[in-house]
Amino acid sequence: MKQKGFRGWITTIAIGVLVFGFVLPGLAQEKFGLKDIPEIKNKEPINMIVETGASWDKVIDYIKQFETATGVKVNIERVASPVVYSKENVELMAETGHYDVVYVETSWTCEWSDFLWNLEELAAQYDPNGVEGFKEDIQNMSPVLLRCGQAYGEQKVLPFYTYHVGMFIRQDVYDDPTEQANFKAKYGYDLKPPVTEKELYDQAEFFTRKKGELLKGQPLEHDLYGVAMMAGAYQINDEITSRIWGKGGDYATVVRNPDGSLKEFVITNKDKDILKEALTEYKSLLKFAPAGCLTANFDFTCAQQGEGHAIIQPHQFASLFTFTADLLKQHVPDGRLSVYPTIGGQPYTGAWSLGVAKASKNPEAAYWLVRYISSYDCQKVLMKEGGQFSARMDLMLDPEFHTAETEYPLGIVCTYLVDIWESQAPYVDNYWYFNTKAGGKVYEMQMNILHKPMADQQTVDECIRELVDKTIELTSKFDDVPIREEE
Repeated sequence: MKQKGFRGWITTIAIGVLVFGFVLPGLAQEKFGLKDIPEIKNKEPINMIVETGASWDKVIDYIKQFETATGVKVNIERVASPVVYSKENVELMAETGHYDVVYVETSWTCEWSDFLWNLEELAAQYDPNGVEGFKEDIQNMSPVLLRCGQAYGEQKVLPFYTYHVGMFIRQDVYDDPTEQANFKAKYGYDLKPPVTEKELYDQAEFFTRKKGELLKGQPLEHDLYGVAMMAGAYQINDEITSRIWGKGGDYATVVRNPDGSLKEFVITNKDKDILKEALTEYKSLLKFAPAGCLTANFDFTCAQQGEGHAIIQPHQFASLFTFTADLLKQHVPDGRLSVYPTIGGQPYTGAWSLGVAKASKNPEAAYWLVRYISSYDCQKVLMKEGGQFSARMDLMLDPEFHTAETEYPLGIVCTYLVDIWESQAPYVDNYWYFNTKAGGKVYEMQMNILHKPMADQQTVDECIRELVDKTIELTSKFDDVPIREEE
């Protein structure tokens, strides 16, 4: 008998709660909320840094409720996301305690682990329900994203929202009978969401058209591109990561001792071969993309698809699906998006998360604020009003997001995320980013280097050589786990 998958069990639990009123063992019956925060003895104000944008606009109102209920002032500094790492890193390394609550991208967790509290230690110290109460609450979160927030077995951060990557396609175009017939006549197989690199390439080529040519039987008023990609020197590494993970590679292979502890990192010949293949294939797709992709971030690529200028985003953050769908509704009223796994089914597993600095002057209040922001109530506001996707499984399966009115665009992304978390769970423990203290440094370095061959500033081979050399240099400097390149 086939075992029920993770999503199957969660769905069963959700149905049981909704229809029969029971709760299976291990599922928290009461959702943690503001009412559950005990009296905070330390009233010292706390500081945090967050991104600009609508998601925090909404959650800040809830932080004000936290201030009223606890008597603890929360000072909030807001900056653009590219600046977060540099501002926080200085304060953490110097152990100034300037930021009590630390905003952490998944790839930075191990790097900052020496400067972040183990949240279970704080739960044991401040939570009336102890560590078990903490564990009961967080079991409602994605196990994949929780693992990304761990360092060497300790839960350092809790996810705030996810931007797990997916592939966005124009489903209305894929469903069009004329497009289906023309594609099959040219390529010899049915038009469907691509699951191989060849299928993606064929479809990118097929959908690239000039103004005046037909799409769905109607003449185009502008040029059309098969794909839109973030080939600029910022998010390209998340796209390349999705590709190499999907091919069974990584920037370095994690090697463990028999007891599971880290032994070494090895940049294997297989890793380098896969990276070369991924970069070469990525560059080959750029001929079917707008020229602006060479300097693009997500805002450009989402606009290209949302305004009807591109058919496929091969790798995009799931958190931007509703934004793109809203654009499409404005510009192409009969257009419709769908989201699928990236090629290979192991997309970048990203999340912004929150932790508590060890140098904090008030770890008690910081702990409770982290717990509160990750709570069901705050996360539901994030989903409904902030336009982001929660890391909480109970929200992904909340019937409110799966009605006839909300299934598109919210519900289908919720379903995608639950499915991809289930399928990716066996792999995440050995992703290199989430095992090295050099992860943040390497991540920031990759943005520029991986862009170079796309802009013809380097060959693919030169790019790989520089990437390998700098990965070894940074890891050797900032991690005590040895790293080497396979000869």
